[in-house]
Amino acid sequence: MKGLKIVTEIAEKWVEPEIWIRASEQQTIDAVVAKLDTAQQSEKLIVKIKDEILLLKKDEIVYAEVFNKMLTLHTTTHTHTFRQSLTSLKEELSADQFLQISKSAMVNIRKISKLEIAFSGNLYAHLSNGMKVVVSRRFVEELKKRLSI
Repeated sequence: MKGLKIVTEIAEKWVEPEIWIRASEQQTIDAVVAKLDTAQQSEKLIVKIKDEILLLKKDEIVYAEVFNKMLTLHTTTHTHTFRQSLTSLKEELSADQFLQISKSAMVNIRKISKLEIAFSGNLYAHLSNGMKVVVSRRFVEELKKRLSI
């Protein structure tokens, strides 16, 4: 897609976003549409729980923890438990937004509202959904770096 020209327009008259794609060949249009579809799909995490398939918005995930091979996802409004490893979840989430904070947990760094220093060198992270979780010493420096502290 060399020579791609992008034109944007912002106006109050536009109720819904609209994208126009103009190209000299259908192949270019198909490639752009596929990229847009992939970007939109990647905003959701697909989770199978019993007889249901949930489509969770990744931005709504606040905290994830594993105990006895069961992964519990805490979102802004719900908690979901299912069988999955933390490693495989980590591969599906953005490294810019999510950070492992202990051997068995990871957090959405955009959902941290406050950090509290613990006596042992750990930190307590207060999250937007009211949870208070431990950031183990091993991951404290990386968290501080990511939050520019």
